[in-house]
Amino acid sequence: MKSLTERQVGTRIAKMLQDSQHEHGFIQASEIQRISDQVGEPVRVIQDVISFFPHFRKDAPPKCHAYVCRDMSCRLRGSVAMSEQLRNLQVEAGKAALEITEASCLGRCDRAPAVLINEDLYVNRTADEMVEIVRATLQGSSPEPDTDVDTATIALADAEIDYYKKIGTPLYSAVKQYVLDPDPARVVKALETSGLQGMGGAGAPAFSKWEETKNAPGEVKYVVCNADESEPGTFKDRDILLASPHLVIEGMIIAGLVTGAKRGFIYIRHEYFEQIARLNKAIDEAVQLKACGANIFGSNLEFRLEVFVSPGGYVCGEQTALIEALEGKRSEPRNRPPELQTNGLYNQPTVLNNVETFAWVPAILLYEPLEKTTPIATTMLEGKPVGKSAIQGVWYRSAGRDGMKGKRFFSISGDLNRPGAYEVPCGVTLGELIDDYAGGMKDGCALQAVALSGPSGGFLPAWLPKGSIRSPKKLDKEGKPTQELKYPNLVGDSIDVRHLPLDLNAGREIGFMLGAGLVIYGEHADMLDQAIACSRFYQRESCGKCVPCRLGSQKMVDIAEKLLQARSAGDPAELINMVNTLSGIMETTSICGLGQVASNPLKSYLKYFYKPSAARLSEP
Repeated sequence: MKSLTERQVGTRIAKMLQDSQHEHGFIQASEIQRISDQVGEPVRVIQDVISFFPHFRKDAPPKCHAYVCRDMSCRLRGSVAMSEQLRNLQVEAGKAALEITEASCLGRCDRAPAVLINEDLYVNRTADEMVEIVRATLQGSSPEPDTDVDTATIALADAEIDYYKKIGTPLYSAVKQYVLDPDPARVVKALETSGLQGMGGAGAPAFSKWEETKNAPGEVKYVVCNADESEPGTFKDRDILLASPHLVIEGMIIAGLVTGAKRGFIYIRHEYFEQIARLNKAIDEAVQLKACGANIFGSNLEFRLEVFVSPGGYVCGEQTALIEALEGKRSEPRNRPPELQTNGLYNQPTVLNNVETFAWVPAILLYEPLEKTTPIATTMLEGKPVGKSAIQGVWYRSAGRDGMKGKRFFSISGDLNRPGAYEVPCGVTLGELIDDYAGGMKDGCALQAVALSGPSGGFLPAWLPKGSIRSPKKLDKEGKPTQELKYPNLVGDSIDVRHLPLDLNAGREIGFMLGAGLVIYGEHADMLDQAIACSRFYQRESCGKCVPCRLGSQKMVDIAEKLLQARSAGDPAELINMVNTLSGIMETTSICGLGQVASNPLKSYLKYFYKPSAARLSEP
């Protein structure tokens, strides 16, 4: 078995490649040899890693490299036409001076379209404005770039997740509380009581991951935060990391203390420049406050934390692929089981949660309003008396709507007056999120469609036909409910999609996928164009490891392009059957979630929006 030092060579390789590219703009052949010599790995191992990740380049970059987001909200706001205008400028400037890349989601969907020029961010600009910005960059006078600070400040202004700002509690009070009362069972119980789930999509109970890692055998354990956030339409973590990084850091420290892990990593996408800088500064501040590092608050407890910048790629958001990237390997998902809680980073027990999941932990542990008004002995939870550890999670559990647990952030963008990241009670309806938080539909346009989980869940129409939603209660032979309906608005021959409750468990119960990023489409949106773009997204982002995903995602694009180019209007029933058959194969045989959801955009388009007469030529 390799020593821990040898196991961590991979992480050193990844960091050295990142540093080399940052210094030179690309990775020179001499640098590959230097890294190989320094870490004692063959050159081919280093080259294999470089060839996998889109962020690494082996040729000198041009003076100006523009990355134009091509996905969902940015596409809706004209990024394709913007790319074409910039390519016209490229003809004038020459490819040696200007490179144009259509990039996957850049995480600024609320201010679409988004463009990165070298490492400067520009958002919500017209095509003509972007041409002038690029022209100025070529001339050596780049305009002032945009920032995420304002949106982050607004998103966290009155959020309950930011407990410190809300009541003025000193930073790292939850860590101090644990040092004074180092009881892992108390924390795990509080998380169980709260009902806190993973906020990255899968929704696994947070307490179960922590408890499994705590109980797993192993002298060395790790805590990893998934801050990759590359699902199109999703940007809430971007705001949390910039406005309140200490919440995430504190949640990770507590996870380390509870599980016995002494080291952690925040894995963050490389396009989040401001967030990376803020996290590094916040970690230094935590060390200065004695909340992180060795001898935490004068105890013998230890937890060291560092930021790991992703070399790029949507598949890195899949938890096992992320771990592979952290180990300095190609980011290809692992076969499961075993799970990360027993065999994670360097094959050691590992807790891996999303940014928001860690960020809720301090508030859950510190906020005890029931204790202030009700004696502990008489406090009740679901009809039973509870103790102090349970009280720590009660407020969060009770914060949802209609029996749904907790609060959470949603990123919402598209044809809206106020796209952004909003903290809401779980169970708030889609209509409430659109109207009460996001300011309603842009210019008063009618709602045509919604993507409730970026491209992963496909598209739902404004009115769902009968049978689109599973009944949340048992029905008799005549189709009438035998019990009182849990969601009375979700019945009838046509169901208003605005009535859907935004809760992960409710979505599973009645049959729709809910993620952290929602994209709203008005009546003028071209859903065929969106379906083909999302299908291409999955085809481009597939790691290629498993055949069903690699070939299936390409086949989905081929089918969609026949519609797009009007070469084969075809029989709708035949097309739907072909896509459904292929989708079933991909869902059951793909290794990770990418292959399992890659068919959803086209499948949902054919189900709800396809009209043969609508097939026509469109921008690829």
